[in-house]
Formats: sequence, structure tokens, C-alpha cells
Amino acid sequence: MRRSDSESPARDESDDAADAPESEPSSRADAGDGRDPAPDPDPDDGASRFGRSDRLDEATRWVLGIVVAGFVVRLAFLGARVAHYDEGRVAWWADYFLDSGQFEYRYIIHGPFVQHVNKFVFDALGANDFTMRLVVVVIGGLLPLSALLFREHLERDEIVGVAFFLALNPLLVYYSRFYRSTLIAAAFAFVAFGLLVRAYDEWNVRYVHAAVVFVALAFTAKENAAVYLLVWIGASALLVDQLLFRTGDDQSGFEWLRARVDETDRRPLAEYLADFVWHFAVAIFLFLGVTLYFYAPRSPGTEAVGFWQTVWNPTLFPELFNRTLDDVVEGYSYWFGGATDAGCRKDNIVDAYLCFLGQELHAMAQAAFALTAMAVVGFIAERWGRVRSRGVVLFCAYWGFVSVIGYPLGTDIANAWIAVNALVPLAVPAGVGIALVVDRARDSLHTGSVRFGVTAFVLLLIGGYMAASMAGSVYLDPASDDNELVQYAQPADDFRPSMRVLEERAGTHEGTDVLIVGSSYVRENPRSGGLEPRCSSISNTLPLQWYIEAYGATGDCIQSAEDAVQQLQGEPLDPLVVIAPEILENDLSPALEGYDSEVHRLRAYGSEAVFFTDRSSASGASAGNATAPQPAGG
Repeated sequence: MRRSDSESPARDESDDAADAPESEPSSRADAGDGRDPAPDPDPDDGASRFGRSDRLDEATRWVLGIVVAGFVVRLAFLGARVAHYDEGRVAWWADYFLDSGQFEYRYIIHGPFVQHVNKFVFDALGANDFTMRLVVVVIGGLLPLSALLFREHLERDEIVGVAFFLALNPLLVYYSRFYRSTLIAAAFAFVAFGLLVRAYDEWNVRYVHAAVVFVALAFTAKENAAVYLLVWIGASALLVDQLLFRTGDDQSGFEWLRARVDETDRRPLAEYLADFVWHFAVAIFLFLGVTLYFYAPRSPGTEAVGFWQTVWNPTLFPELFNRTLDDVVEGYSYWFGGATDAGCRKDNIVDAYLCFLGQELHAMAQAAFALTAMAVVGFIAERWGRVRSRGVVLFCAYWGFVSVIGYPLGTDIANAWIAVNALVPLAVPAGVGIALVVDRARDSLHTGSVRFGVTAFVLLLIGGYMAASMAGSVYLDPASDDNELVQYAQPADDFRPSMRVLEERAGTHEGTDVLIVGSSYVRENPRSGGLEPRCSSISNTLPLQWYIEAYGATGDCIQSAEDAVQQLQGEPLDPLVVIAPEILENDLSPALEGYDSEVHRLRAYGSEAVFFTDRSSASGASAGNATAPQPAGG
């Protein structure tokens, strides 16, 4: 049932992103190519409107089952992979927020959403590798439900196909198990688009307000949410052009548009403007409210204004707003101002772009080939194989394909996670493509034709490929340099067994628990604040700081190996763990006779570090612990 006109959202080009369902022979139903609209679908064909068909209920049950399967593959062995550099840094700051109550937006670790959420997760469940990634698992696991937002535009098998790829694509699963905001921002933006489609379908402004909230959440997750809005504008422009290009029609595009305007229910202009101003004001309030909550600083003391001080004393709001705005402007200027270095280290922007693009395409070939191939099939079938192309499918195809070639221009380090920005919207045309293949297989099931064999083989190939890719990329080799999804700052070796002694004794041991040695690991001048130990060089030693914090341990540093040997022999430092570059192993060994040593790589390749573990209290330390570390008392 439609809402009254007083609740109608303001219409603009983005509304055309959602074509009307084919079952509705109204003026909106021929928003395609000007030809006669398709007849109402049979109630049993799975394409009828919500609430009028049992088939949609069946689709919902399928999607819920897929969601359950998605959670299973995401939660399995979630803490097995040792933390990536970025994971360790962001998790440390979330734990620091919990311990100190102090927070401010630090653009170098991207949006503040995960820090706020993980503060509560760590408080309730403890800080470890499993709980660190849990918020991303939940959002990635629930994302397939968003396929139901397009139920007016997709058939049952297509909805199931979209949910299938969102839940079980290996690349999306890998980064749903990774404490990074890329998938979260993509998920929020995708849900926001789906809510705008629902607003168009039901002509209900409440969906627009909900979409604004999710757009705001996307901005709190990661700064590249601004890029989504730009891509949406471009995709909408393509749909508007297609809409107004009336091939084979007696009307021109402008005549067709004028006829549609004349058919609308007219009200006084002042009433339209009043509605628009009111709903626009509500949208601005929601957007600013959500973003301010997450970006605003928290100050447990009285020396600086914080969010909660402003809640109790609204007169401080201008100061809080200005402080937050300054932080946001500085952060967005950094990320969009070209301040970062080219991760591919090429001489010019063209070579750097090709390097970034190449890594993205390699990752998609390894872990998203089925989704990408089916997206191409779905787009071709939709664009040129239908009498009336559906705007939702084309919009998501434009969004995804542009993201494939566009994001390598804006990235600063070589990585595979930028593919997430493209694969989430491409799940819609991919769902159309896989549904087409399934439909062809179903049609040829009883004919005994070669076509059935071919389509069945394609389906088996897709399933086998995805299963093999999931097993290798996500579970068996989640930190191997041979895995295209692994970014360089992912430790190749699990060094946690060498630090497990901290779990047993960090709370009771007197003195320094962890000693970091070596000029490449130790700063000349300690930082005034931030990651502990403050004397360590985070660029070379993360994620060690996260584990020191998670175990509740203390840390200290010595730059020179000679000084370290002198102090270890002459003073009762008695550290539980000593960490240094591998090249210093022989220099330090004479002073650490009661320690076992193991070498681990702190990056995907190279960056070998030696870990000396106190043998006298390392019971079980060498036994290994391939799961998440449990901090003392946590």
C-alpha cells in the first residue's frame, strides 16, 4: 500500500535507479524503452509482488538459509589467522578507547565506526583475534538479506543468486573475516541503495530517511563512502540517458517525460516545497546526528570538550562541532589530497595504476571469477537480451564495473580489498546471470539435450571453483604470499605461540614483560602517546603491539644489541619475551641462555624477527595456539 503524497520523497535522477516492477501497468511501469509493458506475471512464476505470492516466501527462506551458511563459513576458525598490521593497529586503538575512555578521529586508521563498536565487544567478550573480527563477520553475514530489498525487480532465483554471491564469494568471505572497514562501508552503501529502491517501489519517504542513516554509517566506516555517491550520480545519469532515448517510439524523450509529469497527481507548488524542505531537514539532521556521534571526540577529563560533556551541557555544542569538523576536514584532506605514496612504487601514475589494477584483477581471478563472469553474463542478458531492461540491474552493473577500473586510481598501497567495492554491487547482475544459467538447466532437464549437459557442467564448475577457492584462500593459506588476497603487511608466520607465555605470566611477572631490541624496531625518541610500547617503531613491529596489549603485558625497548646484552647480563631485567630482527639473534643469544628462540616473518615475505621465550615459564608456549589470544583476565 502506498503512502499519502505528503510522505512522498523528493524525486531526482537517483530515483530512476530503480525501475518499476513489470507487474505494474502504471505510468511508471514503462520507464524502460517506450515499448508496451510486459503483461502481469503469473502468480506462480516467482516474480509477483511481495505479499501476493508464496514463491517470495520461498525466496525468503532460501535467503535465510544462505545467511546461515554465510555465518558458518565466516565464523569457522575466525581467530586462526594472525592479525594483519592494520587489524592490530585499529584493534589496539579500540582497546585503548575502552581502557581510557579517550577517543578522537584518527584518519590514518580510517573511519571510527569499528572502534566504537569494538569498544563494547571487547568490554563484553574480551579483546582477542576472534572478538576483534566479530563485527565485520556480523555485517558481512547479514549482507545477503539486502537481496530482499530488490524483490519488486528481481525474480525468485535472481534474489537467491544475489544472496548466494554476497554470502559465499571467497573474496567477500575473506574480507568479512578481516578487521578492516572496506566491507562495512560497501555493505552500508549497498543497503542504502536498496532502501532507496524500496522508497521508489512503495513511494514511502521513510525508506529515504533509513537510507540516509546507512549512508551516514558508510561515512563513519570509511572515507571512500564519498566515492559511492559520485558513482551513484554517474550510474543514474546513464539510466536517465537510456530512459530518455526513446528508440522505436513515436515520442521524443522530452515528450515522454512531459507526459509522465502531466500524469502525476498535482498539488500546489507551495505544498510540494514544504514537504521537500521538511524531509530534507530530517535527512540532514539524521546524517549529521549519526556522523557526529561517531566522529566526535570523547574526553574523560575536563581539559577538552567531548561528546558526552556536550550532551549534558548543550552550550558546548559549537566548540564540539568545530573540533569534530576540524578533525574530519584534516582527515578527508589527507585521503583525497594525494598525500599518500604509491604502494606499487612506480615512476609514474600510469605504471602505478596498472600495477594496482593488475593486483586487483589477479585477486578477482583467484577468488571472485565466478561472480565476475556471472555479472558479465547478467549484464549482457539484461542490457541487450530483454525487451525492457531493469534499472536496478543496470545501475548495479555500472556501479560495479566502474569501481573495478576506478578504485586502483585512488588506492595508496597494493592490496586486494579494493575489489570488495566492486563485487558487492556486481552481486546483483551476477545473481541475474546465475539465475539465467539455472533456468536454462531447468528447461533442458527432461530433453536429454547437449544444452543440459553444458549448463549442468557450468554450474558444477562454478560450485567447484568457489569451494576450492574458499578452502585455499580463506582457510588453508590465509597468510601465504602465494594467496593473491594477502596484503604485504600480513605476517606470514604465526608468532603467537612464542608470546603465549604472556598469557600465563603477564599479570604476575615483575618488570618488563616484552623487550624489543634493534634500531630498526626501536625509535630514537619515544612517542608522547599512542601505541605501547611507545618506544617501538610501529611501521616495522605492528601487530606486536596489539598482542602486548591484548595479553595485558608491558613493553620496553633498547636500540643497540650491545646495550641490550649488557643490561640483560648486568641487571635483572628478566623479560618474558625478547623480540629483535633475525640478524641480531647471534648477538643476543649469549645473554639469553635460558630462552628458546624461534624466527617468524612479520610480513608476507621477508621481515624475519627472532623471538626469545623464557624457557622456565613457557610451558605450552611451544605447543602453539592457532586460535585467538586470550588476554589475562579476559
